[in-house]
Amino acid sequence: MIWLSIILALAVPITLIVGYFNRKGTTEKDTKGVGWQFIRYTVLSIALPIVGILALNNALSGEAATLIAGAMGYAFGKPGKDD
Repeated sequence: MIWLSIILALAVPITLIVGYFNRKGTTEKDTKGVGWQFIRYTVLSIALPIVGILALNNALSGEAATLIAGAMGYAFGKPGKDD
């Protein structure tokens, strides 16, 4: 079970690093802004491993679940520009 926690914990910084290099681009023309869809993706891909780690270690209290649900609700509850 410790190996699964380590893999989930490594998923968070890997997500941030990959997202940074995706937005950075190779030239100045290739750079992208941090848009609403990227923020949604980042929140989801960071929150799910954190929830998994907390659940594996029996540390998912009501307060932690509320914070995670609030962050995900904020990220996915607001309509985007196209909605």
